[in-house]
Amino acid sequence: MLSVESARSRIGILRRYVYLDNASSGPLPDPVAYAVKSFVEEWASEGEPWEEGVLAGVECRRLFSQLINASPEEVALLPGVTYGLAVILSSLRLKRGSNIVVSSLNFPTSILIARSMASRGLVREVRVAEARNGSLDVGVYERLVDDNTSIVMIDYVGWLSGHVENLGELARIAHEHGAILVSDAFHAVGVLPVDVKSLDVDVLMTGSYKWLMSIHGVALAYIRGELLEELQPPYAGWMAVEDSVAQRLTRGEPVFERPIDTSKLNLARGALKLEWGTLPLIAVVALRESLKFIIEHRAPELYYNHTWRVADRIAEGLEDLGYKLYTPRDNHSAIVTFRHEKPLKLAEDLEKKGIKVASRPKLVRVSPHFYNTIEDAEKLLESLKELKSMI
Repeated sequence: MLSVESARSRIGILRRYVYLDNASSGPLPDPVAYAVKSFVEEWASEGEPWEEGVLAGVECRRLFSQLINASPEEVALLPGVTYGLAVILSSLRLKRGSNIVVSSLNFPTSILIARSMASRGLVREVRVAEARNGSLDVGVYERLVDDNTSIVMIDYVGWLSGHVENLGELARIAHEHGAILVSDAFHAVGVLPVDVKSLDVDVLMTGSYKWLMSIHGVALAYIRGELLEELQPPYAGWMAVEDSVAQRLTRGEPVFERPIDTSKLNLARGALKLEWGTLPLIAVVALRESLKFIIEHRAPELYYNHTWRVADRIAEGLEDLGYKLYTPRDNHSAIVTFRHEKPLKLAEDLEKKGIKVASRPKLVRVSPHFYNTIEDAEKLLESLKELKSMI
């Protein structure tokens, strides 16, 4: 396993900043930035490296499946988490008059998608599990989920508080009532260990540009194999069929020697049937390199003996400085958030001191990753102490 120091030496922004804003967007490791630059330069001088982009997609599915303990056939690449959720949810056969259960800790996307489904009559009701002080007890879900629930849609990690849901227990609750568990794990995959089989989750999604440290443009979706068989996509595109040009390329066949048969619909097997059209291939090439970087440094494996310690030292230090945490101390991820009356100004003041964090309404969010160190935490806390003394 490569060291944290090795990872830091390959992340350019760390030469200027203490970077603690991974929950907004991760920094680009040098190999990722180089992959983007090389792709553009080759396109400019030789034409689009289309085949490289398509084959990079095959590698992304393999690497992501390795990261979350899935099969590559259960992984789809989609143009963003919001779009991916819409593709998957629109492919489900839902119970008539059913309800969807969501959490108030979810990022707005999933809640708004649920409400749009209700507005179209696809479900009868959206039930919201209301959090208290940035945290939620499993018992709240037990009271909301019933035999008329079709989907339980819960973010693995709360984007503001860092609360970590017990997905395994939520899967049990959902399945006992004949519902499926869908989880946006944008703030988990890449930093926390994630095993979709032991969690028994039905759908799990993440995106490329936060904890996976790549650029915008790709979402990765795991769909349990048995559920994949039941999905009926409402639409299809030229990439979603069994004999697509992308599949021909991966099979080593001539790509455009014969036309695509449009006389009938023969959907691709597995999750590929959800990949309707061409992805931003530059983002796929970048993601391939970032996944390699995360796996090479075994980032999720470092979580409990390294990254969590950095996050908890930040939480402890914030309390010592008199800040009120929004993050629950007894159950948090690598997101630590505290209350502040002027979060934007504080974030700007910290940036002037060479420290990047995020401001949110009445909150400041700090989100270390595996490459951060205890020294980074101490620099943040010392800077906050200095700024507090100037008030």
